[in-house]
Amino acid sequence: MYKNIWEDSYRSVCSISFYTDSGIKFNSLTGFRVQNYIVTDEFIYQVKKCNEVVFQFVENDGYTPSFSVRMTFGEFNERLNRIVEYENEGYALIDLDNLEIDTVPSLITEFSASSHIGQSIALLGFHGDQENMSLKSGMISSFVKMETGKRYVQFDAAIKQGNSGSPLIDLNTGRVIGVVGYRLSSFTRTYEAFKNIIDENLRLLKKSEGKMNIMDIDPIQVLIANQNQLKQMSREFYRTSMMNFGLAHEIYTLKGYLESVEGVSKRKKPVQI
Repeated sequence: MYKNIWEDSYRSVCSISFYTDSGIKFNSLTGFRVQNYIVTDEFIYQVKKCNEVVFQFVENDGYTPSFSVRMTFGEFNERLNRIVEYENEGYALIDLDNLEIDTVPSLITEFSASSHIGQSIALLGFHGDQENMSLKSGMISSFVKMETGKRYVQFDAAIKQGNSGSPLIDLNTGRVIGVVGYRLSSFTRTYEAFKNIIDENLRLLKKSEGKMNIMDIDPIQVLIANQNQLKQMSREFYRTSMMNFGLAHEIYTLKGYLESVEGVSKRKKPVQI
């Protein structure tokens, strides 16, 4: 059954990578096509600046590039669809209009909240430090309800950075039931908290830089270097770490989201005279 899931789904899934003006990839996640959109994790809203965004699709072997779509960061932002009432759903929609990717099929999503504990699932996604797409197996192990009242799907497949935005697929129907989330695990929240502490330390230290000198050495600069090393080490630990379970945003609200986006798109189009 997993082979069938792969055969039916791999063409629809892509990596979404962000590059600096010097061509260095500094972040990536996974996305998948539904109708005329790429669906991915809400983390994509957190990327504030880059030079180029690349959507990479692969062949059946999981690593040979089939084709890619490249665009500037400005064009990418114009294609992001943000509807206020759906901003807390945990996933984002990227418009594919006029990109000529007709060979990419659309995945079918489940528009009813019918998932249950023990349900077999699969997910397809990319790891941030690798170029290949992988298929992972598992089952729904529980549901988690946050303080906001929103429910998330907990599954027992191991995930890594870069898997965020992956489609969570019902093994029996082949339909997408969720979008793997980036900020949902306690490990990620701990990493973010630690990074924020370091950033605050650096902010305070830089205020005192150059005001002290001991034997021609500025001790503040030494502390700043130390904090930057800790930040780099924590980033590498997080990038290469594997989480033993993941959480996914339920996607049964996608139907309303798509209808709202289509309505906005129609209103934006110029009237033909």
